[in-house]
Amino acid sequence: MRLLILLILLNSCKNFQQTEKRKKVARVNSSFLYQSDFDDEINSESSYEDSIIISKSIIRNWAINKLVYNQSLLHLHDSIQQKLTEMVENYKLQLWANTYRNFLSKSNFNYKIDSLEKIEYYEKNKNNFRLKRDFYNVAYIILPESNNNLKLIKSRLRNFSDKDLFFLDSLSYQFNSFHLDKPLWIDKNNLIQKIPFQNILTKELNLNKKNFFVLKDSLQVYLLKVFDYKKYNSIAPYDVVEGNIERILINQKKLIFFKDFDKEILDDAIQTNKFEIFP
Repeated sequence: MRLLILLILLNSCKNFQQTEKRKKVARVNSSFLYQSDFDDEINSESSYEDSIIISKSIIRNWAINKLVYNQSLLHLHDSIQQKLTEMVENYKLQLWANTYRNFLSKSNFNYKIDSLEKIEYYEKNKNNFRLKRDFYNVAYIILPESNNNLKLIKSRLRNFSDKDLFFLDSLSYQFNSFHLDKPLWIDKNNLIQKIPFQNILTKELNLNKKNFFVLKDSLQVYLLKVFDYKKYNSIAPYDVVEGNIERILINQKKLIFFKDFDKEILDDAIQTNKFEIFP
């Protein structure tokens, strides 16, 4: 018995010491704010002066909120306080439930979407995917103006056969920037940021006549091969919206997962007499 009492006293002392180690920085009535309560809100890279300013602001806001809360308990009508308490409890319940559902989905949900599934969804819903900007399907190379292989590189990019691509890949270390693996769908603004073809792209492209462009400035040569283009509000190519489709399908599957989970947990509660509806 004496040993049990001694253990309880030692444990109490340990808990008291741990509480005392927490540095008190402010008090409002019987509530205390500890340094550890807001350590994470102060950037470790902040200067000493900035840390003091941030700490004072946190302490001030904490005190104001506590004081206003205490005043509200004295002056708000009981019916209002009851309503607020119910809102807080409902929010807490929803927050816990949603956090747990998301935890379960991350642990048990397969986020991989089959390519065929994405394509099938696109084909059924392509009219819903409209471009908000002009898009161009291109390959390009940006290289120094002094490159000794410029003429050959132009010819290879213009032809764009597998053999040509293999050759260009072997010279890619000479390029400042390039995209060759697969024709890239890129919107007009982003394309112009990479290569200054705005004067060409503002004109109507006739892809049957010319789809290869060369532009030079004082430092670089820009080679652009255009395979296709889509205007604003036309149906978006699959490659442009593939990422959006994947997110849509993932969200759909998550909703089904949550619906099945809710049904399962409810059915189990009914069967185990944890939940019942009274007539």
